[in-house]
This record gives sequence, C-alpha cells and structure tokens, in this order.
Amino acid sequence: MDSAFCPVHSPKFRRRNLGMAEHGMDFTRRDFVKGATVITGGILVFGAEACGGTTTPTTTTAPPTTTKPLEKLPQLKFQFANTGSNPNIAAFLQGQLKQNLNVDLTLEPMESAAFQNLVNAKNHTWSFYGWGADYPDPENFLQTIYGTNQGNNKSGYSNATVDANIASAMKELDNTKRLALWDSVHKQVVDDCPGIYVFNRERFNLVAPALKPTLKPTGQDGQVMGDRLLRGVSMPSGKLRLNLGGDVNTLDTNIASWASSLSILFNLFDGLLGFDQNLNLVPVVASVLPSTTNGGISADGKTYTFTLKSNVTWSDGKPCTAADFEYSIKRMLAKDTAAEYASMYFNIVGGEAYNAGTGPVTGVGVTALSATSLQIKLVAAQPTFPQVMALWPVYPVRKDVIDSKGSTAAFQAGNLIGNGPFTLTEWVPLDHITLKANANYWGTKPTLTEITFKQITDSQASLAAYKNGEIDMTGVPAGTEKATIADPTYGPQIVRGADLTTYAFQYNMTKAPLTNKLLRQALATAIDRDTYINTIRGGVGHPTTCWIPPGMPGYDATIGAAYKFDAAKAKTLLTQAGYTP
Repeated sequence: MDSAFCPVHSPKFRRRNLGMAEHGMDFTRRDFVKGATVITGGILVFGAEACGGTTTPTTTTAPPTTTKPLEKLPQLKFQFANTGSNPNIAAFLQGQLKQNLNVDLTLEPMESAAFQNLVNAKNHTWSFYGWGADYPDPENFLQTIYGTNQGNNKSGYSNATVDANIASAMKELDNTKRLALWDSVHKQVVDDCPGIYVFNRERFNLVAPALKPTLKPTGQDGQVMGDRLLRGVSMPSGKLRLNLGGDVNTLDTNIASWASSLSILFNLFDGLLGFDQNLNLVPVVASVLPSTTNGGISADGKTYTFTLKSNVTWSDGKPCTAADFEYSIKRMLAKDTAAEYASMYFNIVGGEAYNAGTGPVTGVGVTALSATSLQIKLVAAQPTFPQVMALWPVYPVRKDVIDSKGSTAAFQAGNLIGNGPFTLTEWVPLDHITLKANANYWGTKPTLTEITFKQITDSQASLAAYKNGEIDMTGVPAGTEKATIADPTYGPQIVRGADLTTYAFQYNMTKAPLTNKLLRQALATAIDRDTYINTIRGGVGHPTTCWIPPGMPGYDATIGAAYKFDAAKAKTLLTQAGYTP
C-alpha cells in the first residue's frame, strides 16, 4: 500500500500525522506525508531545509511595507522522504516556483524514517504535508495542527486570536456556535498561510481479485477506520501481503503519529471505543458507549465512567483491565513520553500540568475504580471527548513489560504484548513486518491468519510486485492513474473512494525567510493546483485552497480563494514581500 499525514497516517485517523509522502494504498489513517507508501491513514508530510534558527512559534503578523531596495530571495530547500511519488511531487514544486516566480528551490531527499525524525524534531524548513481525519470533526484538523505549541503543530504557527477561538470551540456545547467558531479559526489560519493547500486525496488502489470482494472501505474516510478494515477481509490462503512503503519509527502506541506505525498498531491493539464503517462511535473494549442516560457521563459533562467488558485479555492470556488504561493514559500524558497527541487530552484534570512537569501524576483525573470501571474527570465539558477516546494514544499498554524490557524494547517483536486480533512476530527494518492471528484474542476472530507488510519504497517496484503476485494491493505510480483506469486487465481491479485528507506544502514558519507572511502568500499563489492533479495525480483527487476537506463538518470551498493560482499576482506579492521575482 502506498503511504502519504498524513500521520495515517496517517493520521495522523492520525493520526494522526500523515506528513511525508502520499499513501499509495489509502485505506487507512494519518501521518506526515513522509513519502512512504502505507496502507494507513492520518498524515503529515514535510520536506525542507534543516537549518539554524529559533524554534519559538512565530506570530503571523505580516511584515510592514518598506521602500528599501528589493532583495534576492535566499535559497529555499525542500526535504522529503525519497519514496513513492515524493520525488515527482518535489520536482513539481521546484518547477512551479521556477516557472511562475523565477525562484530556485533545492531538493533534499531523505530516507523515510530519518525524514520522520527530522520533522518530529521540527528541524525542517518546508515540506509536503498531509493530514487525514482521526475523527470526523473540524476540531481534529485545526486544534492539534494550528494551536500554539500543540503536539502536531510542525509549522510553528501561532496566533493569539486563533488560540482563543480554539479554546472556546473546544468547550462550546451548542453545535451551531461551535462550528461557527471553527469556521473563524479556519478562515484566519488559511489567511495567515502556514502552508500551500494543494489537494484533497481520493483513494485509488489496485486490489487483487481474491481480496476485493471482502474489502469494504468506509463510506467517507479511510483514515478514521484505518487498517482495522483488514480484520474483516479474507484470502483463500488466509495470508495477506501489503506494501507499507517505508519503515516504522515506533510501535509505541502512546507516541505513534505516522501512518506507517498506525497501519500496524490498528491490528495489535483495541481501545475503549472505535468507529464503524459509517464513522459512528462504537464500544470496543468498553461494553457500552457512555451517555448521561446510562450514567456513563455526568449531568455536567465533566465526568466519564467507562465500563469495560470482563472477558478482554492480552495476547499472553492475562486480563486487560481498567488499570491498564489508567497507566497508559497517564504514561501518554507524562512529560518524558513526549507524545505528540498529548495536547488533545489536556482537558483531563491535571493532564496539562503533568505534561508540563508542573503537576504530579496523582493529580491526573484518571482512575481505575475496579477491574472493569474507568473514571475520567475533565476540566470542562467537551463535545468530542468520546471521539478522542477512540484514538490510539489511549490504547492500553502493559506496565510490567515496559518496566522489565524498557520503553523501546517493549514494543519490539518478541516483547510486544497487545490486546488486538494480531500479534507482532517479525520486524525486519527496511524489509518487512509480519503479524499473525492472536490465539488469545477475546473478540471476533480475524479471518486472516497472517499479514505481511513489505517495505517497498519505489512505486514502480510496488506495482511490479503486485503484477507478479507478490503483494495483494498497491497504489500506482503518480501520473499513471488514467492509463490504469483504461487498462482492460487492471482497470477492473481499481478501488477508489472519498477520503477526509488534505495535502499541503507546509512551511516551518520559524525559519527565515518563511517568517514573512507575504512571501508565504506569494509562494501559495504561484502553484497551479489543477496542473498538479492532472500531471502528478493522474486526474485523481480534488484541488483545494483550504485545509478542511469536503465531507467534513466546517468545509467551505470559498476559503483560500484569494490564493488560487495567479502567476502575476504571485509576483506582485513577492515584490511586496521585499524580494525580486
């Protein structure tokens, strides 16, 4: 499968990060578009110069107009994972800037895992970035990505007005007012231009005839369901072979954020809640969805009590209890864990202070009342809290294994203990990861006996492997989509569908000269998105000038219209920014 978070992988659902390259196989989650090909969802993508400079989030105030002589724009560099369609994407950006602004861009390809680590450390300057929905709400696209110092804010974006509106939206119980607040956040973010919003992804994959009848993607988004879809598919041999597209940087569910990691984790772990094919919340380890009616949510909306099923076990047969969830949530919030998604759980009493190192773990409002009862106290009522509790950062983890093996080795093959339908049996870096059915799984047994995720980084090689019968699903090389559709053999093997995912060329706004708002706007206006879709995406996908995708509450096609492709306007903006075209 090809990867994007976007993030996701994800997806990214990061997620929740897709950031890196695009997924070729898009039945999954989020993650920085790392340029790898993943089956996951949620995405983040980056690829820019790693250079010195402040790491403090910058404000979005435009520089004052000046009459000083125009300067030559300092050299820009673009870093990206050298996998999948990323090289073509980078070359497209390079060509557009040269053609439309006479701006030179230096390309710096990197190995996939190294690229993810660079972005996580915020040592990039500019890169391709994608985000797929972790859950279907505008909060997921705006709070963690553009709130000041939030875990998935890789751009360094910071705007006090945006932060205030985010805070208000997070606790607003009136849905009409809540969506209006998110709309104001979205409009301000796009105007501040922390990235060049390029297109909304459409899933487009070749699926083996033996697999296709049982593969049932969601009606709207592969990110949210992620590779949980694999639990219900079948193959005559019982074995499924996919292409992850790049290596995994971690299988620690508390800290994972890239699509490649989530592709694996969605099959190794189960959370309290999850999503069904129609993106509705459903209980998984929890026996019921908490509500005010059943006593799971207090009248003031600030106390949740999750009742767990009594038969849930780990892959080694030991009971999985509320205490495991308590430990996992607190570990995720711990400062030393450095979880990118931690900020999404700061509404838990004591969570933000504990994460900052200013409060004790005993002050965190998460308590196992019994083996099957978990209580969580919130600072304020939060309409989307149940959705947030369906995400992977709060899946349970085993304290005894982490204590005995260490926080890294505990998530390696031979040590990792999960509570999901599969177990991790092999992890050969840059080669493959193998999962086998969990003999002790407490839920509905998976149809498959084994899943192998290969790590083929070249999209042509992935396609060749599919045609040779070595893998059962793949994306196609960017730009060949139309030819594939017309192919009498492979056209009928295509599976495509909508996806709540947006890709952008995301700036690191803390790195000069990208601190200049007018420059960012000039670069955004210099990109021909229609040409991108036709030449890079083979006509698959939808051009966009905004961040929230179609199908998501809060989508508004008019947002960002001021930055549609206009070479003449781009040159004017560049001059206003103080640089010569």
